[in-house]
Amino acid sequence: MSRLSLWLERLPDRRGFLIAILALVLLIFATGNLPWHLDNYDQAKQAFVSLEIVKKDAMWFQHTPNGRYASKPPLMGWVSAGLHAAGMPWDFAWRVPSFICALAILTLLMSEGRMRLGTAGAGLAAAAFGLNLLSPRLATLVRTDMMLGCFIFFVGWMIYRKLRSGTPWTPGERWAVFAFMLAALFTKGPVIYAFLLPGLIAFLLIERKNRALAWSGWWTWLVPFALFLAWLGVGLAANRPFYDDVVDHEFFSRFQEGARDDERPQPIWFYFPHLLHKFAPWSVLLLAIVICFPQVRRRLRDRPEIFWLVLWSMGGLLLMTLVPAKRVDRIFPVVPPLCLLVVEWSALMWKDRRMRVAGAVAMLAGMAFAGGYFIGLVPLSYQERTPAIVEFSQRVREAANARGIRKITLPRSRDEGLLLYCDVTEFADKSDAFDSWKAGKPMALVVSERNLKAFRAAVGPATPQFDSGELIRKNEKRYYLFLQN
Repeated sequence: MSRLSLWLERLPDRRGFLIAILALVLLIFATGNLPWHLDNYDQAKQAFVSLEIVKKDAMWFQHTPNGRYASKPPLMGWVSAGLHAAGMPWDFAWRVPSFICALAILTLLMSEGRMRLGTAGAGLAAAAFGLNLLSPRLATLVRTDMMLGCFIFFVGWMIYRKLRSGTPWTPGERWAVFAFMLAALFTKGPVIYAFLLPGLIAFLLIERKNRALAWSGWWTWLVPFALFLAWLGVGLAANRPFYDDVVDHEFFSRFQEGARDDERPQPIWFYFPHLLHKFAPWSVLLLAIVICFPQVRRRLRDRPEIFWLVLWSMGGLLLMTLVPAKRVDRIFPVVPPLCLLVVEWSALMWKDRRMRVAGAVAMLAGMAFAGGYFIGLVPLSYQERTPAIVEFSQRVREAANARGIRKITLPRSRDEGLLLYCDVTEFADKSDAFDSWKAGKPMALVVSERNLKAFRAAVGPATPQFDSGELIRKNEKRYYLFLQN
């Protein structure tokens, strides 16, 4: 046995190695999206929900910056608004909910891993969840994906725990499932059923002996959905555009190819190579275990909790594959159960030194692959001036305050983050904004390069010199600030 092989075999059991993995995971979770801004991944839409809750007391139904009804239920907006009300700056209040949810999943996975394989199991669980290309990206994005994944994981994990322990459901556990289901529904709607029901139905049909252990009761699944439908019904009854913006544009359009302008049609196999890549090296390790250790395949039916993990993750992935509208981050909820599967399959074969060496290699590869990617991405993002939209908005506010101008006017724009960083609650109609300027009303007017010609035509020969012009994107999109008091 070579020294390298012996070193790799013993590496996962070393406490110092676990600390190094955990430190790297926390580092890239916290910094992977720096510099923080709202200029991509539809973050501005989610951030505006909490801003509208605070500024306009819109507790139940909010809007996007461009005036449509917000397509997501308001739970994450409530949390961010509450954190801001408690004194937290918006940049943190928008991101802390996702970060806390990421830490909750990480903690639970490490606890399960430690129960299986001690230090090695905790390290495998932490590395599988934290050292991939999906989890660090979503850990501080102003999006609902991590929060949704957290609630889905908690429900699936409770079923997993019941199957492992063989004990019946207690009233407290049923209420916990109810609470997590309700929270998931008010985070992103009924998509939780797409990730849990396919695997659960398959499990109940195949594993008849363990039906009672896997099923928490009809009311834990249906009552949360009834409460969600009540919220939806109020929205539909009170606001006709709510149907067009939320039900039709956000929900039904996902099942119609070409119905959404912001998403291209993707082939049916789209998610499989992306998951293989984004979840590497753990996707490779799972495939290697299945191929190299036939015992793992044979023992699936002997271990109902492991069989549930397979059906849970694969069921959600297959159903989402059938939905025409596809985007890689939508399958994030299958990642936590796959992380548990990494630990469970590794534990089955841990006495085999090949498995211990493979586990160590995967952990080192994850540290190099994901750690190197996200640590290298931060200086590159600063170099490409991705925070320029934040800096320009700050200059707009400072210039307006210095001239005693209270009103900042932003004609409608695709850069929705400008609205939030300028602390404005709604975009102005372009014609109205230009007419107000021409009438001599005091304002700080921000005009995009594409609207500059229309502004000059509307104002006429009295077109003022802009106070500040700023390149805010590497594709040379510029915004100009005009001040009038």
